[in-house]
Amino acid sequence: MIIVIIVQVNALLETLDLTESAQRKGHFSLYNCLILGHTKYNGVQRVYCNPFPAKPFYGSHRLDPVMIRPPGLDHGAFVVSPDSVWYAQVLLLFSATSQTDTGSKTFECALVSTLETYDDPENGNYCYYCHY
Repeated sequence: MIIVIIVQVNALLETLDLTESAQRKGHFSLYNCLILGHTKYNGVQRVYCNPFPAKPFYGSHRLDPVMIRPPGLDHGAFVVSPDSVWYAQVLLLFSATSQTDTGSKTFECALVSTLETYDDPENGNYCYYCHY
């Protein structure tokens, strides 16, 4: 089983293209802010991720909490509520360019902490991400 996973990971890594950055070439471009917005509504929301101790952002190492829609749910039937989403911390924001069946494509990615479900404080459970 482990050998199969290693072969699959190596095959995936071979599809990655090198990209230019300000200082060198690499497979991943790191960034610290994800801007969320909507074309119909004014304003934006920002999610920050600054995991590197040697490079603080305004003196802090923010790893913002986020809510994520769980996979496998019908897009039209999804109703947002505290117990229908997952909670996580953003650990790393990055982009990578990969060769797909239809050509080169850039992917914007977020590495998140272990996904947590909502905990009900009335039942003695405490969700760290819900009380920011």
